[in-house]
Amino acid sequence: MESDVTQSALFYKLWAWGDKNRKQLLYGLVALVVVGIIAAFWLSHASEKQIDANNALSKLTSRNGIPNAAAPDADAFLKVASDYSGTDAGQRALLLGAGDLFAAGKYDVAMAQFQKFIQDYNTSPFVSQAALGIASCYDALGKTNDAVSGYQGVIDRYGTANVVPQAKLRLARLLEAQGKFKEARLQFEDLSHSYPGTLSSEAVTLLDELNAAHPELNTAPAPSPAASAFPTIKATPAAPAVPAPKTPAPATTNLKAP
Repeated sequence: MESDVTQSALFYKLWAWGDKNRKQLLYGLVALVVVGIIAAFWLSHASEKQIDANNALSKLTSRNGIPNAAAPDADAFLKVASDYSGTDAGQRALLLGAGDLFAAGKYDVAMAQFQKFIQDYNTSPFVSQAALGIASCYDALGKTNDAVSGYQGVIDRYGTANVVPQAKLRLARLLEAQGKFKEARLQFEDLSHSYPGTLSSEAVTLLDELNAAHPELNTAPAPSPAASAFPTIKATPAAPAVPAPKTPAPATTNLKAP
């Protein structure tokens, strides 16, 4: 009963406040409606932008299946990426454009686009491919140390991504070229055991070639002498024997018979 009275009192207080502040409530209601309309328009526009981006990218990629049709170039992909920035199709177009630049031998420009992808879409599921692209650009430019760091970074950061086997294979080849045969062998072995497939078969072949060229890798080091569990005790030389004193024999007395 007391609860009903309390609720009733609260209702009348709110009603009185609402009646007194009717104009403010009306303005607030209008503001909510406007915000709702803007949100609905934004979602609709975003959806339309996604559809337009998908259509634009589809037109480019569909040329590959048309005989005698000119293949899309990097500029066409990058235009889609720019026009529809922030969309799924836009990020795919950026990655495709960077890949085309790499295939054309424009490694510096390609690297810039791969780096832009990581900067703009660092939560994308394709970010590992962009990272591999950067390492590959360093590799193609002959910047071996940067390439090694790049491939190792792909392995460390994206251990479950599908680009890791490629990074491992190329890293192993670079390590071998640097004379780091043991490190290269570890990469080949891990690749052959953990990633079945074409790259695994190639890794096995390269591992066999590495072992044949460097048989010392197969020679086990001589075992070090096992340390004794007890300290070595040196024998103490025996003290020289001390001759026992000779007891003089008792004098013999000749007794003559009387």
